[in-house]
Amino acid sequence: MRYTVKFTTVAGELLTRDFEGTSIPEVRDRVLAEGHFPMEVKRSGAAFRRQRTISAASLILFNQELLALLRAGIPLLQSLELLVGHGKDPLLRNSLDRVVELLKEGMSFSEALEQVGTFPPVYRANVVAGERSGTLPEVIGRWLSFQAFAQNSRRRIVEAMVYPMFLVVVMIIALAVIFNVVLPRFSEIYSGSGIEMPAATALLLDMGEFVRKTIYFQAAGLVVLGFFLRWMFTTEAGKRIWEQFILIIPRMGTLYRMYHSSIFTRTLGVLLAGGMPVLQALEVIQRTTPSERMRLRLLNVTELVRAGSSLHLALDQSKLLDPLAVEMTRVGEQSSALPDMLNHVADFFDQEVEKATTAVTTLIGPILILAMGVMVLGLLLAVYVPLFNAGSMVH
Repeated sequence: MRYTVKFTTVAGELLTRDFEGTSIPEVRDRVLAEGHFPMEVKRSGAAFRRQRTISAASLILFNQELLALLRAGIPLLQSLELLVGHGKDPLLRNSLDRVVELLKEGMSFSEALEQVGTFPPVYRANVVAGERSGTLPEVIGRWLSFQAFAQNSRRRIVEAMVYPMFLVVVMIIALAVIFNVVLPRFSEIYSGSGIEMPAATALLLDMGEFVRKTIYFQAAGLVVLGFFLRWMFTTEAGKRIWEQFILIIPRMGTLYRMYHSSIFTRTLGVLLAGGMPVLQALEVIQRTTPSERMRLRLLNVTELVRAGSSLHLALDQSKLLDPLAVEMTRVGEQSSALPDMLNHVADFFDQEVEKATTAVTTLIGPILILAMGVMVLGLLLAVYVPLFNAGSMVH
């Protein structure tokens, strides 16, 4: 459950941030544990409302320019002033104006980003890690590499699904034309001809008549379905139901767990490499992960680590990741090379997901084409067989 907390920092600043938790007292204790004083804690409302954040494409372009300026030796404030007003994203331009103003007032870069609130939490966490370790350019470079990989993976998946989705749309259009145009014409022909119809043809004509008579109910059903899908993909309860449905599908569930395990390990590796402590990095990922399953289990992992448990034991007890990832985490902790081990695990998961996605999408196209062919052939036979029988009787 998400809560909105208004709190003051040690420096006396008033900030507002979202936290994940099971109750208001738990969230209040977490804010106090971070060294802040909570002023107000309330449940985040608006099930269908989303907080506006800067798009990934705009943020990547901005950071590429910022990184080039920082590596050229230009101070941060001057670099941001040079970038103010650039770009086509009005939200980014307005946000940068506000960030520059806050920096001139004495805030740090991470505090200004937190105050503005339009920058993604994972990006803000990377900036915090870079500031604390004094390696902001290096951290931004690692964040850009991670984003480039994420964008490429997302694009490959979308491109792989374009052709199957096109076939599905064509199949739906073909069925709509058959039931609303073709079948009514043949129904008129057969109704007064006295032609004896096979059972398949009679059933098909009855289905066509049912579709035409219930067209308004179907439209209402589509509207209800639209609201249901929106609820499922925009609310925590809906996302949890959708995720449980995905996880019970044997092969799909495995790929889904691998995909989110890859995101978790790679994000954690980037944050740790930037100098952020494990506990704070876990809290950042817990707030930003798109997986409701991972978000709930990360609450348990965070509490175990806060109580003194090692990371790999906490991950093992929560059954959050694949056993291979837990083992690599153990090796990374013992060898003091945890970020590198996490990146290796993420690379392995990415390769497995890519291979499986390629195999599945390669098969989907031929299977859909075969299904369309069989369906259309069956419909045509059911419609035209009575005509052929009538013609043979005349001869």
